[in-house]
Order: sequence, then structure tokens, then C-alpha cells
Amino acid sequence: MTKNKHSLIVPLLVLPLFMAGCESAPKYKHAPVTPQRMSCTGGVPADVTLYSPVEAKLNFESKSYTLNRIETASGVQYGNSDISFWNKGIDAMIIRKDGTMTSCTYIPRSGL
Repeated sequence: MTKNKHSLIVPLLVLPLFMAGCESAPKYKHAPVTPQRMSCTGGVPADVTLYSPVEAKLNFESKSYTLNRIETASGVQYGNSDISFWNKGIDAMIIRKDGTMTSCTYIPRSGL
């Protein structure tokens, strides 16, 4: 009986150490897909990378924005307190907090 108690104690002591090693989570829940390039009003480039159905990163006007999914009636929208990104099909719209809107269109990847 004593041997059985000891055989249970060792795994119970080691388990917290193992779990501590698993604590640091990656920044995003899933691996990113390839950034999708866009051409916006005036030829301004932008790209968006979807990390999961609920998180994305937008690169626009030399800035990078981490965005979270926002419920919308049509299309897909991501945003934060500074900017939001909405798209449906190949069309997209970037909306700044001051209300300024920039229209964008996805650029097809070559080799498809």
C-alpha cells in the first residue's frame, strides 16, 4: 500500500512543474495566414492578417493595429478603439475613429 501512495505522489508533485512550463501562451491563438494585400484609395497599400476568426492585424499608413472581431450584419469586421476594418468579398473599408473612411480592394496573389 505504501508503494502505491508513493507512486501517486511523484506525478502529483511533477504535474505543477509541467503546467508551469506551459503557462506562456502565444500572442495569437492560431498561426497567421498569409497577409492579404490591398490597394486603397489613392494607391495607398494596406494588408490584413487573420490570426483566428476573432483576431486580426492591419498594417496601414505605416502603423500596425491589432484588431478584434466585431459583430456585423454583413461581411466581416474587426476593430479597436482607433480603427476598424470591414470587408465583404474583395472590397474592404478602413474606418478611423474620427470617421474618415478609406476604400480598399484586395490584390489577387500571383500564381493562383
